[in-house]
Amino acid sequence: MAEQVGYHVVEGVAFLNVAHPPVNALSRPVRVLLMEALDRAEEDDAVSEIVLKGEGVTFPAGADLSEYEQKLTEPFLRDLCERVEYCEKPVIALMHGTVYGGGFELALAAHYRLAARSTRVSLPEVLMGLTPSGGATQRLPRLAGAKVALDMMLSGGVLVLDRAPGQQLVDELFDGDLRGAAVQFCHKLREKGQGPRRLSQARDGFADPKAYQSEINTRRASLPEGDDARAQILHLVEAAPLLPFEAGLAMEQDAFEEALGSDAAHALRHSFVAERNARRFPARPKALPKVNRIAVLGPGPLAMQLAVAALQSGAAVNWGAKDVARLDDGVRQLREIFARSSKGAVEARLKLLTTGESAEMVKGADMILHAAKGQGDVPAPRELPRAVVMAGRVDALGLRFAPPVFATRLMEVIEGPDGTATQMAYALALAERLGKTPVHVKSSGATVAGRLVAALHRAADALVDLGADPYQIDDAVEAWGWSKPPFRTRDTIGLEDFTGQSRALGARNWSAELCEVDRKGWVAGAGFYDWGDHGARPSEAVPRLINGARPVAPMAAADVVELLVGAMANEGVRMLSEGMVDRASDIDVVAMLAQDFPRGRGGPMKMASIWGLFRILKKMERLGHVDTAFWAPMPLWGELVKNGRDFDDV
Repeated sequence: MAEQVGYHVVEGVAFLNVAHPPVNALSRPVRVLLMEALDRAEEDDAVSEIVLKGEGVTFPAGADLSEYEQKLTEPFLRDLCERVEYCEKPVIALMHGTVYGGGFELALAAHYRLAARSTRVSLPEVLMGLTPSGGATQRLPRLAGAKVALDMMLSGGVLVLDRAPGQQLVDELFDGDLRGAAVQFCHKLREKGQGPRRLSQARDGFADPKAYQSEINTRRASLPEGDDARAQILHLVEAAPLLPFEAGLAMEQDAFEEALGSDAAHALRHSFVAERNARRFPARPKALPKVNRIAVLGPGPLAMQLAVAALQSGAAVNWGAKDVARLDDGVRQLREIFARSSKGAVEARLKLLTTGESAEMVKGADMILHAAKGQGDVPAPRELPRAVVMAGRVDALGLRFAPPVFATRLMEVIEGPDGTATQMAYALALAERLGKTPVHVKSSGATVAGRLVAALHRAADALVDLGADPYQIDDAVEAWGWSKPPFRTRDTIGLEDFTGQSRALGARNWSAELCEVDRKGWVAGAGFYDWGDHGARPSEAVPRLINGARPVAPMAAADVVELLVGAMANEGVRMLSEGMVDRASDIDVVAMLAQDFPRGRGGPMKMASIWGLFRILKKMERLGHVDTAFWAPMPLWGELVKNGRDFDDV
């Protein structure tokens, strides 16, 4: 265990090197060893300064999230950060890689911060329903003020340190030999006689109290009701200039411990970890290929969206079509999108765009994306990876995005029957380049999102068959926190898109029934709802039509939600049993990113586990709907119940 924190002295500088791959997480053993190493360096007369660094790809990247699922034990992250802060010798954080959460809090506790130019920092705790616990709510406002602190902590977003406002968080940025640069920095401190510089004593961020409080008030006014973690962060940042530093730390620790045990935080942690795990494809190579120039083939909206997404990422785009004139409208739309979102950076983006005939556009590309039919015969080098992006059969590699491509994060990577490891590596590299969350799918074109959507609407129609009211169903779903209730969502998309979904003998497709009486959704002005300037209103005509064909039997809101989510989870088990997905949590990721399933619920698989698999299994078994093949719990579900396990184990 001792090798997890190395100790090495160079020219009077003690380097405490964290080596806990893959991301040097600050687990309890690492925290213990770091505190012991700090004691040793402080007592070592040969040491004048102490440098904290990480081995391999990153400075310590954050907490060990597995510890959050059990009782936390000392020393806590707060204890380690306080030990660093109050060290009698200067402590320097030497950052590189992705410095997230507790890792960045450790850096804030240090007296000085150095970093490689490409270093990225983040405080993502709010995405897990938590507050920081290593003092960030008290130190960061002292360093950078309320705006920067709240931007980071309320969004969980990432800052690159060589761009504003990240530059104000570090003392110096370096290229090349970081260790050598750190030694030189320490020599300068020594020459100037500079000792520890503690953020606990800093007040720069509080220089304008009126502006500081105004920032708090503005954020609080726009905070959604029930967002406890963000509300607590606001309260803690507001308290930072008012309370003694130690009192602020104690308040932060109390808020963290209270949030940690909540169901919402448990589900949000699952969501966070699920997205991270989704990137772990089978046989993922250590180094991914470079995808710097992308050939997008085909005219049309999908190709345009792909081009926008690629250009946003800084990749060069070769956009091709067999009839080049058909690209003109797409380029115009692309310009309009960048004009709205890039604040004058249109021309800079367009310098990376080349348009032309498809066969010419594949030249020099690292990867080809087929975004329209009729591009499959475009000649290209055999080794150049191709991906089919539009709907249809996939033989080797397919990619499916949640729309619009440039504004969403999901990318389903479909490995067809002839798919190769090299193609999967290129797909992962593309996802990384575009900033997408990839989910590995094995199929000939079917998607996880498509299967989940079909299951949700099949289940919703079944509940109507049994007597539930469509508006009651939508109200129950919305009250539960899901912003896309099934029947209003169908209306906004158009009911004709749902008429082809299969139903068992004796079950009804209610979208098809409404289309037969010319109620086709929002565009037609009438679907399940009546649409107008007022938006959507429940229709008096729809209940009359439905009630004439089935019994009326209102259903409790909790039963509605549990049955809909249970049906989606059962479809997830079906996909797991078919080998279509690698893990249950991948299904949750797709539900959250493609269907806006509430992150605070963790996804259908996680929610079924929280409710209890036995309970949901029995509820589906007792439903009594004619579509027994759909509602019957899959065998794997029963096996998990029998063995006292849940979907976290799959």
